[in-house]
Amino acid sequence: MKQKAERIKKVAFADSSIKKAFEELGKGKYEEQQLVTFLNRAIDDLKQNPLCGIRVPSKQWPKEYIQKYKMK
Repeated sequence: MKQKAERIKKVAFADSSIKKAFEELGKGKYEEQQLVTFLNRAIDDLKQNPLCGIRVPSKQWPKEYIQKYKMK
């Protein structure tokens, strides 16, 4: 039986300002650092299984996001 090749899964920030804010959050107070820990866990979960979590129907995606990130 053939095994499927493992696909590389990436999670990226849509905007560099968001990435910078996330990195700054990790340097903040204890609560902010805890939030970063939770977010990193969620990112790891998405890398393991991109279908985990709540699926947002495409009709609810903001039109600006669809145009800006060339979705659909």
